[in-house]
Amino acid sequence: MIDKKHELWLDSAKGFALILVVAGHAYNHNNLITYIYWFHMPAFFLFSGYVSKPVKQWSQVGPYLKKRAHSLLIPYITYLGLFTMIRYAEELMQGNSSFHWYIEDIGKVLFGGRFISSYYGVFWFITCLFFTQVLFLIIFLIFKRTHTRLLFIAFLYIISHIEGRYISTLGGLEPSLHVWIPWNIDVSMLALVYYSIGYYIKPYLKQIPPVLTGLCTLLIMGLITIQELNLLDYHLSMKYVSYNHYSLDIVIPLIMTIAYCGIFQLIKSKKVLSLCSFMNNKSMAIMYMHIGVNKILLEFIDYGNIIYTIVGVTVPLFIAIFILEKKDTVRHFFLGIQRRSELKSSKKMKME
Repeated sequence: MIDKKHELWLDSAKGFALILVVAGHAYNHNNLITYIYWFHMPAFFLFSGYVSKPVKQWSQVGPYLKKRAHSLLIPYITYLGLFTMIRYAEELMQGNSSFHWYIEDIGKVLFGGRFISSYYGVFWFITCLFFTQVLFLIIFLIFKRTHTRLLFIAFLYIISHIEGRYISTLGGLEPSLHVWIPWNIDVSMLALVYYSIGYYIKPYLKQIPPVLTGLCTLLIMGLITIQELNLLDYHLSMKYVSYNHYSLDIVIPLIMTIAYCGIFQLIKSKKVLSLCSFMNNKSMAIMYMHIGVNKILLEFIDYGNIIYTIVGVTVPLFIAIFILEKKDTVRHFFLGIQRRSELKSSKKMKME
């Protein structure tokens, strides 16, 4: 289960992290992307673990999985179908009538994860998050003692890095594409670590001491300086299984996330926090649509990275407010929000 009592700083941090996701796709040929990737996806898994509240009985697994599938997988399937139709319309207009090409492409689309890009750039995260939550739930129910759970999670972390190191020995522009595992399920082994950190250190993240925030910020500035001086060559890409450093793959994302969260806890402006929190509330639309919206607009007009980021946030935001949220059925399929009739029936069942 997911804890509904979110702190304002947390929603704000998640909202701004979403802007970093959009910026990451805008500045994909810039050094900035390296430092965004150091922590922004691990942070999302950590935030998910932070708000998680695992079920305690096997009888609760069914309803839990149904709820998570509803909020994560229904929008996934909806946007997958929508963008696939847009792509195929573009291909047909360009004269692509190869039946073999479409069959092969459909296979990749269904396989998901790192095997689909372009319009689908962020889709890997959704399936990976779903399987991470399922994995955490199973571990939580099977192992009753915390230290046993942590040992098993550490074991999976080692396995994930064995895979990462193996993939780094393969050839090609994206070596991970040689390892055919659907929906980036294998990345769940690493994501589970960040998710678990969020769950287990929640009491300490709730109120980060300013001194710790400052210390972590200084450490990150030092690491970035070392990287810029070519004394460190650290890169992290969860989507493409580019992780092979056992210590830094925990230390750097964790230090950056602590500094990041601490900064948002220090922000006193309610307007800034509320704005970022508002964007987090529209996160589903922004996450899925920012690449597609920009791809379509860039066919007609060229613009730079800053405009890409602004467009990638604001256009999906307006689409969500003025179109997607207006109809019950549309909200259900595009935003993963339960229909009012379903909410009423679930409330009745709880009352009974």
